[in-house]
Amino acid sequence: MAIDTDLCIGCNACVIACQAENNVPVIGPDEMAVGRDMHWLRVDRYVSEGTAGFQPVPCMHCEKAPCEPVCPVEASVHDSQGLNLQVYNRCVGTRTCEANCPYKVRRFNFLDYAERSVWGDAPHESVTAQRNPDVTVRARGVMEKCTYCVQRIEAVNHAAAPGETPAPVVTACAAACPTQAIRFGTLDSPDIAGARKDPRHYRLLEELGTEPRTSYLARRRNRDTPA
Repeated sequence: MAIDTDLCIGCNACVIACQAENNVPVIGPDEMAVGRDMHWLRVDRYVSEGTAGFQPVPCMHCEKAPCEPVCPVEASVHDSQGLNLQVYNRCVGTRTCEANCPYKVRRFNFLDYAERSVWGDAPHESVTAQRNPDVTVRARGVMEKCTYCVQRIEAVNHAAAPGETPAPVVTACAAACPTQAIRFGTLDSPDIAGARKDPRHYRLLEELGTEPRTSYLARRRNRDTPA
């Protein structure tokens, strides 16, 4: 995944699309007030020299992921496609992976958010009906994170005939982005290969050596002063 911060306008459409696609529960203002969060994708805002910039931050899917070796039950694993996966039925909620993640992109299910309503005694039918049947509904006590919409990746892989190159995958966040700031594909796809050759290309906290697969293109700034 490559994200062009020069195109990002901070609209948060990617956050809402991710929430709808991946059955991410709405936890309500009370949980937010005590410091809990349940978005798989956040948009950081920066202000410099009077101008604002935005940076969407999903899971980095690191090649040398610091969350993987510290999990006592191997719930955080690497697959053959290079994805950093979370095996929910293994997770016992130690939260060591969250503590070891320098990007702070993991979210813990403190309560049974999926089976309760943020509107108090309101019926839950409207909540359960909007769930994506292709994505599991997580229970209390497990760690959640961005999966690069692995259900879409697997659907494309299964649809391809033997020996055929799978069709391009479009993640929910990339599909919803109005400025097409988010690009997704294999490392040799034109979009990703081109982004990695761009002189603006960088990876978040690259000095840590985690080798994240999610990378960025820096913002352009016109420093010319008018005559």
